[in-house]
Amino acid sequence: MGGLRIAALGPLRAWRDGRPLDIGPAQQRAVLTSLTLRCGQVASADELVRDVWGSDPPASAHVAVRNHISRLRTVLESESAAPKALVSVAGGYALHLPDGALDVSQAERLHARAQSARSQGELEPAVRSLAEAEALWDGTPLTGVPGPYAQRQRDRLVEYRLLLVEARLTLELQLGGHSRVVGELLTLADEHPLREGLRALQMLALYRCGRQADALAGFNAARRHLAAELGVDPGPELVRLHQRILEADPTLAPPPGVATASPAAGPAAGPDRPTWVPPAQVPPDVPDFTGRGEESRQVRDALAGAVRTDATAPVICVIHGMGGVGKTTLAVHAAHAVREQFPDGQLYVDLRGTGRERANPYEVQEWFLRSLGVLAGNVPSGREERTALYRSRMAGRRLLLLLDNAADTEQVSALLPGTAGSAALVTSRTALMCLPATTHTALEPFSEREALALLERMAGSGRCRQEQQTARDLVRACGMLPLAVRIVGARLVARPRWTLATLAERLSDRSQRLGELEAGSLAVESVFHLGYSTLDDAEARAFRLLAIPEVPDLSPAAAAAVLRCDRREAEATLESLTHQGLLEPGEPGRYRYHDLLRLFARHRTLDTDPAPTRQAALSRVARFYLAGTSSAMRAERPYSRLPDAADPDGMPGAAAFTDALHAQDWVLHELPAMLAVAGQILHHPYRPVSAEDTRTLSCLLALLMPFTDFCLPWGPIHQLSHTLLRAADHHGERLATVFSCITASVACARIGHHEEAVALAARAHETLDPADQVLAPRVVYTMGVVAAVRPDGLEEAIGHYRSAHALAGESGEPGMAAQCSVSLARAHLALDRPHQALEAARDALAQCPPGDNPVGIALAQRVLGDVLAALGRFDEAVTEYGTALAVCRSHGLHAQRAHTLLALASVLAAVGRPEQARTCAAEAGAALAQLGDAAGEERARAFMSRLPAAGSSAPPAAPEGSR
Repeated sequence: MGGLRIAALGPLRAWRDGRPLDIGPAQQRAVLTSLTLRCGQVASADELVRDVWGSDPPASAHVAVRNHISRLRTVLESESAAPKALVSVAGGYALHLPDGALDVSQAERLHARAQSARSQGELEPAVRSLAEAEALWDGTPLTGVPGPYAQRQRDRLVEYRLLLVEARLTLELQLGGHSRVVGELLTLADEHPLREGLRALQMLALYRCGRQADALAGFNAARRHLAAELGVDPGPELVRLHQRILEADPTLAPPPGVATASPAAGPAAGPDRPTWVPPAQVPPDVPDFTGRGEESRQVRDALAGAVRTDATAPVICVIHGMGGVGKTTLAVHAAHAVREQFPDGQLYVDLRGTGRERANPYEVQEWFLRSLGVLAGNVPSGREERTALYRSRMAGRRLLLLLDNAADTEQVSALLPGTAGSAALVTSRTALMCLPATTHTALEPFSEREALALLERMAGSGRCRQEQQTARDLVRACGMLPLAVRIVGARLVARPRWTLATLAERLSDRSQRLGELEAGSLAVESVFHLGYSTLDDAEARAFRLLAIPEVPDLSPAAAAAVLRCDRREAEATLESLTHQGLLEPGEPGRYRYHDLLRLFARHRTLDTDPAPTRQAALSRVARFYLAGTSSAMRAERPYSRLPDAADPDGMPGAAAFTDALHAQDWVLHELPAMLAVAGQILHHPYRPVSAEDTRTLSCLLALLMPFTDFCLPWGPIHQLSHTLLRAADHHGERLATVFSCITASVACARIGHHEEAVALAARAHETLDPADQVLAPRVVYTMGVVAAVRPDGLEEAIGHYRSAHALAGESGEPGMAAQCSVSLARAHLALDRPHQALEAARDALAQCPPGDNPVGIALAQRVLGDVLAALGRFDEAVTEYGTALAVCRSHGLHAQRAHTLLALASVLAAVGRPEQARTCAAEAGAALAQLGDAAGEERARAFMSRLPAAGSSAPPAAPEGSR
């Protein structure tokens, strides 16, 4: 159990020995939440069901809870066979964590320490303990965890944090820190307008800062909110404080020794400094600022560090992200929140970094110097002298600079303050990583919750609640981009008679969507064009062409195929586009477009690049996926001759593998992209499929068939293969016809179109070149597969498997022969011929050279175990399953391992070991669920439901076959 930690004050996360743990899907997180926040107390299964599903759980809820417990135990325990953390107790479950392993408990201990220090008059240590407790929060507690229990705990923890904040700010004011906390109180009181305690602290801080009018305005704001939301007046304490401020009650003064702040005084008048007013140039804050709680807090906290007495350097905060993501809005909001901490003024400039006419930083220096009281005639003309005066004029002052829309580090560097006490807040589409920044805040599009909140604030909550699903459709069409959501809200405000559905319908046309996202001076397309216009020709071409494949993300190798360049050049281009905010970094080594940027890029390529260029780019990426898949099969099945038949030439720069695990991972990761590109080519509305694409895609889909460890999406493959077959017929491509028939036949069999599957397999056989020794055994084997799915087709299937076995032997492919023997054994088992099945299973093992065919070995060992179980030789069956599991583990055959576990569970149940059977079946079900194999997961669930309850004397469940 050593080193187990759990965090609930934000997204639910867990670590063991510093390594993050995968705690599973949403319902599993809900179970972990229920156990974690009970702090070691036992929760019954009924309680867990109510916690996750409430008062109306599904019939399978108790089984699901047991499955979640089993998976959590596997993840959380260092030795799942002897659990120490997640234990079963008295018909329920309990989670025991070491001291200090839960952030909620840490916060409670720090709170208790602060209360103790405060009772002893030690206010500063109490403030430090409370601040340390607040820092444990990482956003909204239990983000994304479903269920009524999680919601109750989420509400409690949000309220608890506000309690800590209020306690700390009370102590800060007792210590005379009104100028230090007034900015934070302004923000908090606006965010929580119904909390009279926060409003009272805000009013007191403002009054002590010499801002009596603002303090009284805070009371009026509180009164309006309370009347509008609750229909009540402020409480007696707030009313009494209001009256004391009106009377200038001397007891409201700061503690002795702390001076009340007066309005910021400018420097004395002199020859170059006439009567001077501290600049306040930051643009107005938006009244409907929404979301960005964590990012706003990070920026405000960093800026507040500029005025610490121990600060030795100016604070520099960078906010970066794509165009339209709300960088300026956040920066302006944060600047207003902390402006009281910078009494010598706030300077602002738009550096126009995304345009061709960028602001000259030395001209900006002149503007800032004049804002700081220097006469125009006294500004030096030389850059070095001007910079020296600029830094000198800022020295010793508390100034906040908002440098908006910066192009690069060079443009910003000349404008930064040189001494502690001041701060610069910089926004840019690039990360400005070379800037010596205190913080870098990467701004991403809104979450759906934040986007809906902004839409509601603009268009009206009643209007959005009437069309909740349509509101979600709207913000999704906006790609959660704040600018796009704001435009949609503005259009709805301007058209009160429009329903949300009216605008959603207009946005549903992707070709017109960017044109619809325009309102007055706001336009998404114009913002994107600013960044696009700064690209050189090569980068602009890459930005356009890389958007053509409609894939979730791109690797540098795939990008190299699209751009027809080497991998290093492609990676440099991807990095440059990411640096300029036109691409987003995904997983390590992956890059993706925001949905609206992809639309923008596709519009540009349609306007700029001729159709043959676009088609060739898409064909190259399809060819890249074919070459990678053939390389993966060569690594996983080195005995197979199929890759040579499908992809004899390969492709320079394509993925190459020597390790089967890496090959499988690559295919699994790229599978959605492969199918997306195939669909994009085959279902183009007006462009016919070329002969080259027909050959490429038919070979690609055929090569995917042998990857039996993946749960292939048979419905889409069925559609794609039929389209390919028509294209192959049109072009007279014989090899493509055979491949397409094989793929379509297997897909039909998988989705239950048995007659069509048989006809397609027969057609593949008729079309096959009789001299083709590679495809001949595979076509005949496919005929056996589709025959076997019919209840009366097993005898026919056996004949086909034997013929395919003989053909594989003649062509020198023992691995293919082993595959035929495995299927032959299964067919004999289905016909209740275990002795013939045993002979076939042993032949399959004999055909698999050790180390060359792990998939074949695992399948053969498992089917041998199935046969031995059918013969009643259970101990031998268990041994064979164990050998198969060892092969699966060492070669990453996740699906094969899951089905082997399910087969082993059947045997364990048959020999009277139901608890071990339950453990195996639960592990199998969890793995199958993770792989997306719904049918396999249902078999595991059904098997466990037939097992006797713990301690029952009921007979064990009968053995059940597996895939």
